[in-house]
Amino acid sequence: MRTVFSLALLAGAASLSAGRQPPKDPEVPRDPEPRYGLGAKPKTYPQDTAKKALGSALEAAAKADLVYLVAHLLDPGFVDARVADRAKGFEPGVEAELARVRDFQLKNPDRVEPEDRLPVDRAGFAALVAARSRERAFKQLVRDVEAKFQDDPQALRDLRKLYRDGAVADTADGAKLTHPDVKDRALFFRKVGDRFFLENRHEDAPAPAPKDLPPPKKDPGM
Repeated sequence: MRTVFSLALLAGAASLSAGRQPPKDPEVPRDPEPRYGLGAKPKTYPQDTAKKALGSALEAAAKADLVYLVAHLLDPGFVDARVADRAKGFEPGVEAELARVRDFQLKNPDRVEPEDRLPVDRAGFAALVAARSRERAFKQLVRDVEAKFQDDPQALRDLRKLYRDGAVADTADGAKLTHPDVKDRALFFRKVGDRFFLENRHEDAPAPAPKDLPPPKKDPGM
């Protein structure tokens, strides 16, 4: 079987680097902390059962709230690893952009308030480059999901069918949702703490070892 939702996540992009172990789940506290600058909304998007997690994903998609869907409803270990891997492709461009800004600020100290200046020490500057690259990588991942939903409306129809009438079965680390009319497709969930997350799984086995990503597309809006 192949995962319905992983099709939305992986469309148009390769998976993570080959030869690595599948990412471990980060700790998800009972009161979830913000992820990628976005606070959790457990009352609006509940995740205490697999079906509720799927319902929350469908609601987020219907509201075009895909930033929340990727940040809080997809498997956090997978999302974090994918963002970290893709961020590497953004780093050269981000570093060049920030270096130009830093150089301007150094030459024109009277035009920039001290609190708004970029760090000039190597460690601080490198940390800023990494953070900005992750931001761009996350936004690209959200765009990937959005593009798949637009290109493959059948994926959403199958998800709705699974939500309405799908059968839930426990797995070693979460749950699996199937439907007799959704052929060759299953939806897997990973349970972390007391929350279920939509997982990137293709069958009753751990997620496959990832492969190298292509270079990221240039983001003209950044």
